[in-house]
Amino acid sequence: MDDMAEVEIGVLRDVIDAVEERLRAHESGGGHVIAPRAQLYAAVIYAVLASARGSGYYGAGSLARAPLLDEILAGVESNPRDKAIYTVVLDDALTQ
Repeated sequence: MDDMAEVEIGVLRDVIDAVEERLRAHESGGGHVIAPRAQLYAAVIYAVLASARGSGYYGAGSLARAPLLDEILAGVESNPRDKAIYTVVLDDALTQ
């Protein structure tokens, strides 16, 4: 496997881990996830792909440059649009 493939696989794994962490935190607080997890992962990964495409970076490494990653991966400031996208994707599937 080449280096860029490893980077992109790592990015996808980080995204899946971040989504799972958020879902578990929601559930541990008494909330419920009403959508199948696979659907949520697919929706978030699609949003990352769309973000990467929209950034103008195409080809190898494009996922690692997706602006939406700033919102998904903790500790990084994101722009309001990316914050809204991630919130909509996940919050529609979460209930109290």
